[in-house]
Amino acid sequence: MSKRTMILGMQLGNGYGSQPMAWKAPGVDATNYANFDAHVRYAQAAERGKFAFLFLPDFAGMSKAPEQEAPMLTLDPLITLAAIARGTERIGLVATGSTTFNEPYNTARQFKTLDVMSHGRAGWNAVTTSDPLVAANYGQEIAARPERYERAHETIQIAQALWGSWEKDAWIKDQRTGQFADPDKIQPINLQGRHVASRGPLPIPPSEQGQPVVFQAGGGDYGLGLAGRYANAVIGATFTIEDAKAQRNAVRKAAVDAGRDPDEIKYFAGVMPAIAGSKREALDRRVALGREVFPARVPYLGAMLGLSLDVSQLNQP
Repeated sequence: MSKRTMILGMQLGNGYGSQPMAWKAPGVDATNYANFDAHVRYAQAAERGKFAFLFLPDFAGMSKAPEQEAPMLTLDPLITLAAIARGTERIGLVATGSTTFNEPYNTARQFKTLDVMSHGRAGWNAVTTSDPLVAANYGQEIAARPERYERAHETIQIAQALWGSWEKDAWIKDQRTGQFADPDKIQPINLQGRHVASRGPLPIPPSEQGQPVVFQAGGGDYGLGLAGRYANAVIGATFTIEDAKAQRNAVRKAAVDAGRDPDEIKYFAGVMPAIAGSKREALDRRVALGREVFPARVPYLGAMLGLSLDVSQLNQP
């Protein structure tokens, strides 16, 4: 997945944040939630359609309405992409991974393995976690935003250092001499931060693209700071062309502020298409989907806005 050739991405999910899709929507087979063959078929269709990458969000907790929708988007995004990697050849494979509740060594190892397995097609959407329900699953509480992003900076730095702990030509694999690797070109990183640390190195050689591509959402000052310093790509939630341009300019400025070439970050404006044989049918399908999922999205919207919202308020200003 070349950083220069990514053109169009496809999110396997419903587009309403990291939340599952209502299975009562027309044409949705509820059994596909646990059907990895179905996910591979979706990916193969996207690859035939010339999509550059798939994007799997993650939400490490149960949905609040399991009687109406699947508990998660996928059982596990990285394992799902590992299955997809074996059934595809070209399409990029991007998954969300929390910097809040994962150790950088585990994250680096998992994404680098996916990158090697897929012949250099992996990407990591590095995000902080702000949902108390997710924190409870890890026996923790949500830290203040500055602390979460401080940990995120440390986690990404350590992960990238671990990915680079093998030099490009460290893997000798010479059957004639019996030398597998050059130990002088595989080095520990010995990084210690306030929140996380790792000695390294990873036991994984470089992939065909070197190391995974880093994605980020880039929202708000904290997110822009993270994207400007580390991201290769940003996926934005936009509603107008003007909004998309403003977000793209903000990401480019963040890169300049971090001392980087702004062209190193590719910006993708997220869209949520409804697909059908005609415009009328597409609109009807969107309304039918909304009728099922909008009520379940009210708590998520409230969490994002920091407001106490209830489904009874849907028709109020």
